[in-house]
Amino acid sequence: MGNRLPLSLIVFGVLCVTGKTNTVHRRYVRSGPTENTGTTPHLQEIFLGRCWGYQRRWQVSPEVNCTELWVKFFGAFSYREPCDVTASLYDPFFQAATLDTPVNKTMFWSGTTVLAHTYTDEGTRYRTLEDTLPGHILDGLQWCGSSREPGYNDTMCPLCENRPFWPEASKFFAERARGDVFVLLNGTRRDASGNPEDAFRATSIFARVELPALNKAAVSSVHVWVMHDLNVRPPYDEACGKGSLKRLEQILSGNGFRSICQDDPPALRYQQCVDAPSSPLCTSITNEASKITIYIDVLLFVTAVPKWLLMNF
Repeated sequence: MGNRLPLSLIVFGVLCVTGKTNTVHRRYVRSGPTENTGTTPHLQEIFLGRCWGYQRRWQVSPEVNCTELWVKFFGAFSYREPCDVTASLYDPFFQAATLDTPVNKTMFWSGTTVLAHTYTDEGTRYRTLEDTLPGHILDGLQWCGSSREPGYNDTMCPLCENRPFWPEASKFFAERARGDVFVLLNGTRRDASGNPEDAFRATSIFARVELPALNKAAVSSVHVWVMHDLNVRPPYDEACGKGSLKRLEQILSGNGFRSICQDDPPALRYQQCVDAPSSPLCTSITNEASKITIYIDVLLFVTAVPKWLLMNF
């Protein structure tokens, strides 16, 4: 075999590099202020630090002036009562902060928060809203205005029916999707009481905001990826061509989009197994992979050994 490494070692090395068992996930919050907690302390400093850090990482050119961006953001909600803020007030901020997403990289998600952001690898593989400049800056933060100085409330943000920031961010994000776009949905979703929920929910931001905002002329196809929990065995009520997914396919077709639905794509299934390696399903996958790896190693060995040497055995 010379200097060739056994394939089993190569596979093991890849798993070690990509496993990321020590990854700490940031909070992915799209809802807005929650009652009894105020504006995040040091909001401006966090805003500016994330803004410059994002641009340095992705080498944004021309640069967005983060100080001016903060002025636009703060001006949208400051010195206003929290529940009086409208989506249009944030438009100057989004117009200045929204950058083009690379072609074939846009990913939407619903009910798959951790898996989506683990798999996208902070925008390396695909880009979710939270991997864009405005999403990265404000992810997990909280803010609300006040008619009194200093213009924001640092003790309590009321729970308003109208919480426009994230829906407006989602609209700007979806409008700029180009090429193939991807949607990651949860086929075994349950509510707080443990009751089954639709994978494609009419009340979700994806259904209400992102899907209607897609540009039919710019989007080539919509790939719907339906993931199921490792501890739930098929058949599934929510799967491609069934349940709410059938309705989603009809909506996409009716709006002129080419859709491709796939249940549990292998790459995402493997990502689930990285985070839950002791799952019976993952154990069986590992065992099968080991058998295949050993078989390939044998083939590589046989093809690498001279025929005359084999004939002497």
